[in-house]
Amino acid sequence: MSASPIVRLRQLVWIVLAVGAVGLDSDYVIFIAALVAIVAVAIETRAPIRALGLSRPRSIARTIAVGVALGIVLLAFSKLMLTPIVERLTGIPRDLSAFDFLRGDPAAFVKLLPLIWLSAALGEEIVFRGFLIGRLETAFGGASRLATGAAVVLATALFAFAHAYQGPTGILITGILGLVFAVLFVATGRNLWINVVAHGVYDTGSFLLVLTSYDRVLSAIGHRVFG
Repeated sequence: MSASPIVRLRQLVWIVLAVGAVGLDSDYVIFIAALVAIVAVAIETRAPIRALGLSRPRSIARTIAVGVALGIVLLAFSKLMLTPIVERLTGIPRDLSAFDFLRGDPAAFVKLLPLIWLSAALGEEIVFRGFLIGRLETAFGGASRLATGAAVVLATALFAFAHAYQGPTGILITGILGLVFAVLFVATGRNLWINVVAHGVYDTGSFLLVLTSYDRVLSAIGHRVFG
């Protein structure tokens, strides 16, 4: 059933509030945005946990295994193929200088781990997949192939531009990875936990590579093969 104009307009308000929170100058932007998302879905639905994709998965072991495998595959794909190809197309290196403080500093890496899993893996997946895709579908009139496709594309674009500090190349790379996560969310029955595990593994692996400077080694290999 198509959503009424008032309901559709209300979704846009929630979306603006959540996305606007991402733009705040705070270390806790994702937590604030996730809180807005949770409150919004709790008001809009009778089952906010399910609506956000946070219901208990049928098999926790399978969810973890699939998430870990996908995270590793995406990490290898990103570092060895995607990044060199996009950097070649744009002529601009991806700017990850914000994380150079991790190089050779295991204590900083360990300190960052909780933030990786709570903010990036859980928080970003709640906001940009669980919340945005569902609310955008409703804003577009209700779940349909067209509405879902539009919601996936727009949620992915917002996710990409939330990483603008990585420069134009970083926006493109993050957008492609975000599209993979969005499609994965929809294709796996909208249970967010595989996304959360895969996202956490990907980011943990990425920062571990920065810590050891093996990111530069993989970048060099990728550029020799694809760049």
